[in-house]
Amino acid sequence: MFIEVFLLSCNLKPIRFDMKKIVLLTCLSLLTMVSTFGQSPQNGQSPQNQQRPRLTGVSHACFYTGDVARMAAFFTDYLGYEIAGGGLTVPACTIIKVNDRQFVELFPDNDGTRDNAMHYCLETDDAEAWRRYLLDKGYDVPKESPGTGRIGNLNFFVPVPGGVPLEIMQNMPGGMMAATNGKFLPEGRISDRLGHLGFMVDDMDKVNPFYTEVMGLRETWRGGMRPDVVQWVHMKLLDSPNTVEYMLYDSPPSPSYRGVMNHICLLVSDVDEAQRILSTRTLPEGCRNDGIQLGLDNLRQINLYTHEGIRVELVEDHYINGVPAPSSTGRPLKMTANE
Repeated sequence: MFIEVFLLSCNLKPIRFDMKKIVLLTCLSLLTMVSTFGQSPQNGQSPQNQQRPRLTGVSHACFYTGDVARMAAFFTDYLGYEIAGGGLTVPACTIIKVNDRQFVELFPDNDGTRDNAMHYCLETDDAEAWRRYLLDKGYDVPKESPGTGRIGNLNFFVPVPGGVPLEIMQNMPGGMMAATNGKFLPEGRISDRLGHLGFMVDDMDKVNPFYTEVMGLRETWRGGMRPDVVQWVHMKLLDSPNTVEYMLYDSPPSPSYRGVMNHICLLVSDVDEAQRILSTRTLPEGCRNDGIQLGLDNLRQINLYTHEGIRVELVEDHYINGVPAPSSTGRPLKMTANE
């Protein structure tokens, strides 16, 4: 059956519609809509996978050391922490709890060949969602659901271009942090909060797309020892006050300076009081306390160093005059191909 539509007012020829074909195409379209209703997209992604999961905070940093007992003594005897969960597996892992969600891991470097920073870790409330999210974006993460790590929590690692390896971890009810809740947290510890983790980055242009576009971090400040260069970039987690810090460089740092760059930051409310407390304790042999300084970001701090040169910042949790210093407009340092 045909229907002719005459467009007399425009002096056009009639248009003929085949009603049988129109009805058939309409039915086919409706059947397709019904059959696909409620299904996932063609690439296997679910709507949840299209959304970025949450990062709830900085969890921990892990360092290699040639003398675990000596390194642990810096944290226990000088900074006032306790060891929790040492020797959980092989190789032995020594854990220094900062609070019930944040800690430092120490691993033995028996042959002295490893870099001091093994990895750093961000916490989430859904590790499986992060694994699917990163897998969908083409990152080299496990193809199956993350397993339970050495301390009983769900975790997996993400190779980061130009940076220290990243671990994503979800605390579980049966994990060590839950099992030791409220324990190994002496009142005399110098700080009860990890503020940020700093790690070496040889090229900000390589890592920034991952941290900003994929992980959702945003830059809050950048600075350097000279006004024409940028050496440090602070990147804030979207769902947490915690930050990570790019430590930029343009020539290979010496082994001793790598410990300065790969570091942790412990927050305190008053650096004067923190320094007073430390003055009552014996600084372990080979360690350093550089005293109170004003950082270029307008935060007062104390730089401490272990016997192997790993830096621990004690940073005041507020700006000296209530406002941060302006960000640098200099050029970010980066390694060039021939270096």
